[in-house]
Amino acid sequence: MSTTPKRSYSIEDFSDLINSRLQLLEGQKEAQERYGSLLAVLRQQVDSYRLRRLQK
Repeated sequence: MSTTPKRSYSIEDFSDLINSRLQLLEGQKEAQERYGSLLAVLRQQVDSYRLRRLQK
């Protein structure tokens, strides 16, 4: 079985591929951080609401 790649990539192609994958991961990380922040705020609001209800 041959270990040679089916397609040879130039250094530029390989660099572009790596950069595009990194950009995707960074975008996902940014979205996860924003989503996590939103969930934290929602949790605080729900906890505050529950405390207010218990005090009535």
